[in-house]
Amino acid sequence: MARITALIITACLWATVQASQTQTEPKIEKQQFDGQRAMAHIAQQLVHGSREPANIQARQHTLNYIQQVLQPLSYSIRRQTFQAYGLQGTNIWASIKGESSDNKKDRRQIMLGAHWDSRSQADRDADPKLRNHPVMGANDGASGVAVLLEMARVLAAQPPAVTVDLVFFDLEDMGDIGKRPYSIGASQFIIRNPDYRPNAGVIVDMVCDKNLRIPRERHSQSRAPELMDRLWTIARQQRARGFIDRTGSFINDDHVPFLDAGINVVDLIQYPFPDYWHSTADSIDKCSAESLQQVGNVLSEFIATY
Repeated sequence: MARITALIITACLWATVQASQTQTEPKIEKQQFDGQRAMAHIAQQLVHGSREPANIQARQHTLNYIQQVLQPLSYSIRRQTFQAYGLQGTNIWASIKGESSDNKKDRRQIMLGAHWDSRSQADRDADPKLRNHPVMGANDGASGVAVLLEMARVLAAQPPAVTVDLVFFDLEDMGDIGKRPYSIGASQFIIRNPDYRPNAGVIVDMVCDKNLRIPRERHSQSRAPELMDRLWTIARQQRARGFIDRTGSFINDDHVPFLDAGINVVDLIQYPFPDYWHSTADSIDKCSAESLQQVGNVLSEFIATY
């Protein structure tokens, strides 16, 4: 009888220990892209106004904010400063290590890019008096950065098979101002990192509009068609209505310097551009968490299945 009692007590103690371990061990749940979190990242970038070259306070705030978000999520983060066309710029490059990163034979790498600056002149504003004012760039600039920052949270929680580089380019939006080209930061990134050769890349720009319409940008479609097909197949499977399955226009964006360097990088960008493009009306009230969610979902699946 005593032996039976001892066995019962032992069994009860074991059950208690198991229950305690079950309660204390945290549950690891798959993280999903959250469009509302991405919207909050847009708001944070607008706190000090436009991120154009003359607004030093806003630019420093934005750089610090991007780095603050990425610091606990990435294994490598660096700022790369440069001077070009009479301006000083800063690119930020963060990496989230993939499971294949230690396998030299199967090492795969994807780049996600966005420009963090905004335009210094609202040259398409409906009010001629405002055309020398800077652009807030909630959609044109902040939306792409917001997608990348939220993707960092998702990828850090469940590391993908591939290494993902998140690159934030400066001085994209100074094109046609003082005879400058577009995509200055992306071009400088390639010059300063000549050995950088990701397997694929996606630029994310102007992706929060409430009436999101992303066609197949023509440079991307003609020069990296397989990558475009892969993204649009995912969009079709997810019923992402903002991805329009037709060829759009040729757009000079941060993907073009990479394509010129022989790297398969494509552009996700709204087209036709909304009527507030390059105007003082590019504000957060034009943005939609649902549009950001569509883009984030497509990119998440793209990375997970690459």
